[in-house]
Amino acid sequence: MQNIFLFFCFCSLTTLQAQNDSYLKQFKLHVINIQSIFSSCVVFDVDQDGDLDIVSGAFWYEAPNWNKHFVADVDVINGRPDGYSHLPMDINRDGWTDILHCNFRSKSIYWLEHPGSSLGEWQKHIVEEPGPMETGRLYDINQDGQMDVLPNGWYFNAWYELAPAGSGDEARFIRHEIGEEGAGHGNGFGDLNGDGRGDYVGINGWYEASADPEKEPWIWHPDFELGRTSIPIIVADVDLDGDADLIYAQGHDYGIYWEEQLSNTNGKIEWNKHLIDSTWSQGHSPLWVDLDNNGVMEFVDGKRFWSHEGRDPGARDPLVIYSYEYNETKKDFIRRVIQENGPAGFGLDPKAVDIDQDGDMDLVLPGRSGLYWYENLLIQPEK
Repeated sequence: MQNIFLFFCFCSLTTLQAQNDSYLKQFKLHVINIQSIFSSCVVFDVDQDGDLDIVSGAFWYEAPNWNKHFVADVDVINGRPDGYSHLPMDINRDGWTDILHCNFRSKSIYWLEHPGSSLGEWQKHIVEEPGPMETGRLYDINQDGQMDVLPNGWYFNAWYELAPAGSGDEARFIRHEIGEEGAGHGNGFGDLNGDGRGDYVGINGWYEASADPEKEPWIWHPDFELGRTSIPIIVADVDLDGDADLIYAQGHDYGIYWEEQLSNTNGKIEWNKHLIDSTWSQGHSPLWVDLDNNGVMEFVDGKRFWSHEGRDPGARDPLVIYSYEYNETKKDFIRRVIQENGPAGFGLDPKAVDIDQDGDMDLVLPGRSGLYWYENLLIQPEK
């Protein structure tokens, strides 16, 4: 009986390993700059030649050969370079993409102005100094078709709207308050209650968006305690049952979790917390992306390198990157390996983008261990 049991275990492990080996072969590692120490990046066509380039910190890298060009000097504060997010926006509406940064140590939001066709040095503009922010993300919060800035403020919850065109100062941001509760390490945005409006998710509850999120107060719901989470906390229908759930990692500890939405009665949502994986730590900046083009979104995350000088739990563990896809039949997650002991870390603002424009999503990964591109080989270009 024991031999039969071991045989079935071996078969299961062999099948799982085969899936992982297949997935590992789906990605090819490219080193963009092993000496890069910047924790954020962005991908867009900097020189408008049709190729997608990479910007990270003080430099941009020109596709397809990744030649390095200067962007601007970056302040180093207590040993860390500023620039905790790289958010692409044409802020001055001149037809060239600028980059907005939300920052922890400088406590500032600022943007770098694209120099245009000269491709010279980028000019820095301060928006505000609202306090320490882990990073920031872009969402259309007021549903006007334009992306807004949502920082992860440690002591505030607010979003920033780019002033409408024709308002007299087209490079000005308008700050909108959300509320005083729920601030801290981690946030997200999405429609939790199914009313068609995006809600704000904090670490110990969520704010229900009003019909006019710019002028009317948001409604606070202290429904959960998530801990020091990743940024973002992803709002999505994780289990494919028709309502929105939450999926996130612990930013400075072990654990990936999802909060299943069980019911929504008169605005009161019931949640059930599930552990997905507790074998690795510091999944600070997850992505929600379909890497295998099967129509099912995946939670893709990896270990951040040396975030607190080795003081975080598991700081010296290998750098891993995994994809988690929910299996609707088995009601569980399939974990696939992208990297198990490699050089690339997930910094503060990694990007999932089809950088080689071949029809599948790639991973561009900045961090203190360097700047890397994991090319997705799912779709091979025609010869």
